[in-house]
Amino acid sequence: MTEQLGHYNLLEQVGNGGLGPAFRARDTVAGRTVLVKNATERVGPDSATRARFLKDAHAAATVSHPNVAMLFEVGDTPDQLFLVFEFVSGETLDQAYQGALDVRRALDLGIQLAEALGAAHAQGVLHLDVRPANIMVTIRGHAKLLDTGLSRWTTGILAPARGESGPSPGDRAAGDRAAEQRRGESADHRSDLFSLGVVLFEILTGRVPGDGALSNPGSGPSRAASMRPGAVNAAVPDELDAIVERALAGRVEDRYQSAVPLAAELRSVAAILAVRSGDREPPSLVPRRRVQAKRGRFSRWFRLSS
Repeated sequence: MTEQLGHYNLLEQVGNGGLGPAFRARDTVAGRTVLVKNATERVGPDSATRARFLKDAHAAATVSHPNVAMLFEVGDTPDQLFLVFEFVSGETLDQAYQGALDVRRALDLGIQLAEALGAAHAQGVLHLDVRPANIMVTIRGHAKLLDTGLSRWTTGILAPARGESGPSPGDRAAGDRAAEQRRGESADHRSDLFSLGVVLFEILTGRVPGDGALSNPGSGPSRAASMRPGAVNAAVPDELDAIVERALAGRVEDRYQSAVPLAAELRSVAAILAVRSGDREPPSLVPRRRVQAKRGRFSRWFRLSS
C-alpha cells in the first residue's frame, strides 16, 4: 500500500492498537522513516474530547530522551487526527526475552527505563502503563518506552492523574499496575515507579510478583518475601533485592519518590557487580544475528554473559 497522510507516505500497516491503525511511513520532508498512528476514529468528533487528546499529545511531544520513542508531530486537520512517532526497529520486551535475564543486563535495562521515566516526569508527563508490551528493545539492545503520556487513549481505562476521577476498579485487572490504579484512584509518578518495579522483577526472575501480593497494599513477612526477586533467582544480590522491594511498596509513601534516586541506586548496584566480577564495563547489549533460535527467544537478541 502507498497512501498519503499529510506529507507522509504510508507504506504498510504494522499494527492496530489503542490509538488506532499504525503505519510505517516515509516523511517526505525530513526524509526519514516514521511510525504514524491514525487516531481519528479513536478520539471521535466530540470537540471537548479532541481538545483533551491534543493537550495530552502536545505534552507527550515535550519528552525527549534516548530511551523514549519520541513523538515528532501531532497532526490536526479538519478530517484527520494523527501522531507521528520515531520508528523503532526491534521487539517488545515480552517478545524479546524468555525467562530471567542476566542480572547485569537486567540492571542496564532498568537504568535506561528509570532514566526515561525521570525525563518524562520532569516534563510533568506520566506513563501509567509501564509494562513489557510497552517497552521496545531495539536491534542494538536498548530500551524504548512507547506511547509515553498517552495511556488514557491507548487503554481508555487507566487511573487518571491526581485530582481527576478514575474508572471502575474492575475495568481491567492488571498486575503490573499499582494498587491505587487498580482501585481506580488518583495516580502519580510513583505509580510509574511501581510498574517499573514489576518489570524489574519480571526480567530478573521470569515471573511476576506472586501470592496475591500486588493486590494487597499492606505489609508483613509474606508480602515482603514475594516482592524480592532474590527469593526466586539466587543470582540477584541483596542490594538489588532491596531496590525492587522498595519500588514495589504497597503504600506510595514507602516507594521511591522520584525516578532519579531509583536510577542512581540501580547504577550503584551495577558498579558494585562490575567490581565483584573484575569487569569495569557492563555486559554488552549489542544483539547477535538471529541464529540461535533453539536456545530461546531471548538468546536470538542478546549475547549471554560468559
